[in-house]
Amino acid sequence: MALCPAFSIAETVAVATAAAPTAQGNGMNAMTIMNVFGSLIIVLGLLFGLAWLYKKLAIKLPGSSHIKIVSSVMLGPRERILVIEVQGKQRVLGVTSNQINMLFELDQPLVDDVAMPDWRAQFQTLLQKQKSKP
Repeated sequence: MALCPAFSIAETVAVATAAAPTAQGNGMNAMTIMNVFGSLIIVLGLLFGLAWLYKKLAIKLPGSSHIKIVSSVMLGPRERILVIEVQGKQRVLGVTSNQINMLFELDQPLVDDVAMPDWRAQFQTLLQKQKSKP
């Protein structure tokens, strides 16, 4: 009878050690952590790559065909001057963080240096360039 309490304590310790999480059994081993960080790096790389490609190709997304921004000049962190074209007339606007003012209307319209094609045409030319590469 004197050995019964010692035996029950030994049995309790054996059960607790068997139930304790091991390095492989808890789900957070080095391989799992590497997989998570590897996936994160791939996703972030893809995100930055697509942002760079978007900026490099200067793809113009479809927007309003009635209002066109012809030119823009930054004057400060929140101020700029815009030249917009509405109904064939070009107007100069002063834009701040609080308001937009029409400054004047241009008598002689500004000429676009390079007419940018729409984004579909740009995408088609990009695909054709990729197909023609060996």
